[in-house]
Amino acid sequence: MKTTQIKVRDSQVQNFNTDLDLKVGDYVIVETENGAEWGVCLSAPAETKNNNNSLSQILRAADAKDLKTINQIIKSESYAIKTAEELVAKFKLQMKIVAAKYSFDGSKVYIDFLAENRVDFRELVRELASALRCRIEFKQLSARDEVRAMGSIGICGQECCCHRFLKNAGEVSIKMAKNQNLGLNPQKINGQCGRLLCCLGYENAFYEEMNGKMPASGEEVQTPDGRGTVAGTNVVRESVSVRLDGSSPQTRCYKCSEVKCCGGGCRR
Repeated sequence: MKTTQIKVRDSQVQNFNTDLDLKVGDYVIVETENGAEWGVCLSAPAETKNNNNSLSQILRAADAKDLKTINQIIKSESYAIKTAEELVAKFKLQMKIVAAKYSFDGSKVYIDFLAENRVDFRELVRELASALRCRIEFKQLSARDEVRAMGSIGICGQECCCHRFLKNAGEVSIKMAKNQNLGLNPQKINGQCGRLLCCLGYENAFYEEMNGKMPASGEEVQTPDGRGTVAGTNVVRESVSVRLDGSSPQTRCYKCSEVKCCGGGCRR
């Protein structure tokens, strides 16, 4: 069994098992938790050392009929968004339509929306279901969900992790930014969604470990050149800046292993 990467519709990239002979760019029909769905092949199937039998399988390579269905779905989703927006305006609802997604069989459409408060959209659902002639399911998105669904470019210059590959960011806190000695400027530590960057959690365990090994700023330490006070630390370089004692104080940089704490409050 081989494994390949498939971008399922406009969502995240997922791994699938397959015996099909596929190439990059091929359209395929895959099995998801919501039934059959279409996707695009991003990598040629390849043997892996550790095959994961729990991965979903590709049902088939998309044929001419499937491609016609996919094109029709894309057109229908544009119409669904336009119709929903018109009805939102008609009923003067405080909500913003973000996306519409039809099931592959066309029996159901999922509508994603943003709203600050709870919205009574029962009349909207009735009229929209009548106009689209299918079942409707509304889902209220958070700020993170909007970027995850629509995609955006982060401050790193790459497509946001949540849209590209990240399924669960886990808990992200301001403490992580402090651990990494980052300035608490919202423009620097917030993502396109306005919330804390998901990537703050990627290296947090490393920073917590290193911060526990390195002396804190203001602590007295013994260096190869005498005693001094820690002026700053660089976790990545594992170095410590020390302001040496003396009549003409100067600051020098040392490897963490070269300094020893003098006081009882040392973290090491």
